[in-house]
Amino acid sequence: MQDFKSKYIAYILFPSLVLLTVSFPLPIAYNSIFSILFFTVFLVDLRNMKNNLSLYLSNSRNILLLILFLALLLSTFYSDDKKAAMKSILTVLPLLSLPIAMTTANNLSLKQIDILKKVFVFSCLITSLIYFVQTGIRIGLFDGSYRFKPVSSAYQSSYLVYNLTYHQLTPSIHAVFFSLYIAFAVLILQFGFEWKTRLSKILQALMIVYFLLYLIMLTSATINFALYSFIIACIFIKYSFKKLSHYFLFFGLIITGTAITDYLLVVKYIGPNIGDIIYRFDSPLINQKIAISIVGVILTGAAAIIIKLIAKKNYRWILAGSTLIVILAGLFYLKNAVDNKNSSDWKLNNISVRANYSSEAIRIIKKHPLFGVGIGDKKFILIERNIELGDKRYVEFGESTKPNDIFNPHNQFLDFWIAAGIIPVICLILFFITQFSKALRYKNILYLGLLYCFCLFCFTDMAMMVQRGQIFFLFFVCLFEIESKKRMIVPSLS
Repeated sequence: MQDFKSKYIAYILFPSLVLLTVSFPLPIAYNSIFSILFFTVFLVDLRNMKNNLSLYLSNSRNILLLILFLALLLSTFYSDDKKAAMKSILTVLPLLSLPIAMTTANNLSLKQIDILKKVFVFSCLITSLIYFVQTGIRIGLFDGSYRFKPVSSAYQSSYLVYNLTYHQLTPSIHAVFFSLYIAFAVLILQFGFEWKTRLSKILQALMIVYFLLYLIMLTSATINFALYSFIIACIFIKYSFKKLSHYFLFFGLIITGTAITDYLLVVKYIGPNIGDIIYRFDSPLINQKIAISIVGVILTGAAAIIIKLIAKKNYRWILAGSTLIVILAGLFYLKNAVDNKNSSDWKLNNISVRANYSSEAIRIIKKHPLFGVGIGDKKFILIERNIELGDKRYVEFGESTKPNDIFNPHNQFLDFWIAAGIIPVICLILFFITQFSKALRYKNILYLGLLYCFCLFCFTDMAMMVQRGQIFFLFFVCLFEIESKKRMIVPSLS
């Protein structure tokens, strides 16, 4: 019996998990195939099926996801478009199936879990290089033929810049999700392993720099902000600020992270749809705002250090309260900006379009607060507009928007609320609360970093309604919880 179990883990379960881990940055077909393969491997283990189901039901995380899924399933009954509703339900099946299948991962050793993390980083490294080379050949980067290409009419940007950023660089995967994977790879490189030799530390630094530069090309302001802010927070908590090097690294990261985030936000603001893709620092007004924001974060960082040195153990509560006040003030400011917008100064760009989405989503929720409109009926036709304008009545959401297109609020919390009401939103909030609590209790920085980055991502996209997001996120959440429990039982291996 024990011999069969060890062979099952070594030759069936673990290889299937390796294949699934490799597939995340690959074209979506590979991830679908290996996800199905992994679930099949789970079903093969019939002897432990009862025990696995018991483990699944004993975890509050899984119960919350189950309730969330059932709420979405219930909404199909009051959706007018049953075909779209059933398609959406099939999309969210991993919320139910993956946590069940991941109960088999309890049999993995800590060494095997570490291998899976290394496999993910290696997969991100190789695929990112392949995507870059493929794009370089396609656009004539290496033979210089890009110089004879016309300016991109879509974004009024140079051919080379346009094709080396965002969707054009990664035609096989949405660039925002690829940004999430790369950011997570950086966290693994930084916090996942101990780099003991000088050569290994040089290799670590080179890979981190490479991934950070790649992240800038993909232009996701949210993911870049999430990554830098998390690393800065970790450094702030860890350092005593009794050495000069602590100050140099802390403020260096603050300035770098702020400058990159500012630049990407400006890129998305200055041009149509997703932006001009490159900013030439030719606007004194924008340059002034960038400078003010950098000075502001430097002063904020200095104030945080002073509070930490003076307040000692109580500094976390003081900073947490201050951060909450700043967030609420920022949300209030954004709400007023959207409410008081006018056609003369509210041009169509990535930021204004997303603000329009959020504003419209809140109006829909006010009309359908308890049960939503149904998961199959999230379409622009739901929004009240002058029908005489035809397709042009949705121009503030993008010039190519059509009535039967799916309405995407670019916010997972609002999306669940529109689809199925308040219950899935409460479940999602409780899910994040319980997971953050576990990550803090286990003192697992990677677990915490994944939750932080993905939670912020949920405020800017439908990360849990897309296979690229839900399978990746739930896979590593389950894996890190298993790893954390094992390391608490065997601390000598941590």
